[in-house]
Amino acid sequence: MSRIWALATNTFREAVRDRILYSILFFAFGVLVLSLAMQEVTIGDQAKVVRSVAQGAVDAFGSIIAMFLGISLVYKEIERKTVYTILSKPIARWKFVLGKYTGLVLTLWVEVLALTVLYTVLMTLQQRFPPPVLFVSMGTLMLELMLLTAWATLFSTFSTPTTAAAFTLAIFIIGHLADDIWLFGNQADSATVRQAARALYWALPNFELFSLRVEAVHEREVPWGRVGLALAYGAAYTSAVLTLAIAVFRNRDLK
Repeated sequence: MSRIWALATNTFREAVRDRILYSILFFAFGVLVLSLAMQEVTIGDQAKVVRSVAQGAVDAFGSIIAMFLGISLVYKEIERKTVYTILSKPIARWKFVLGKYTGLVLTLWVEVLALTVLYTVLMTLQQRFPPPVLFVSMGTLMLELMLLTAWATLFSTFSTPTTAAAFTLAIFIIGHLADDIWLFGNQADSATVRQAARALYWALPNFELFSLRVEAVHEREVPWGRVGLALAYGAAYTSAVLTLAIAVFRNRDLK
């Protein structure tokens, strides 16, 4: 575990030093602050619109950072040839992949925490202190980002960042359209299309399962049953994808 943690902390430091990461975070902070101006130009329930825009910004930029850092997580080490130095030591390949992934997840936790703190301060100044459902929704967002990062890590073990980015973006889009794919499949006349849609629905991730944005925007009670389901689903699916990533990297010829 000490070697995994050493790799994780080193990955975290590299991510923190990344200037592009700061640029994305700065832009995210800007969008959150600008969301306050929505109250002046919005018709209808202004408070809900402001909360929706601000929380949407946290979700969007969290996903961008997860994809941006994850797609080059392993490839960058191979390109720099630092992977040879690391693996020449008594460090198994599965520890290398798990350590890099853990470091990236740690980075995402810090990023989501920073955005959540800023959101809380802004909402407290403009409206009131957010209810518990907001903080629970940020926790389920982290479950989504951890799964998305696992997919990005998998793709980075066997492809270039450009290819990994395309694959990860496709997973992200499909994951948020999972419910639509299910509905489309059930309404299709062709049995083949129905079966294909159902296969995609069960095989690919359903990121909407992690979303409590509607509940947070409308300040409803925390749906603990759904939170428990999201936790179990996220843990199982993320573990499966990471296991596949480890298997791919273990069998990869690095010579």
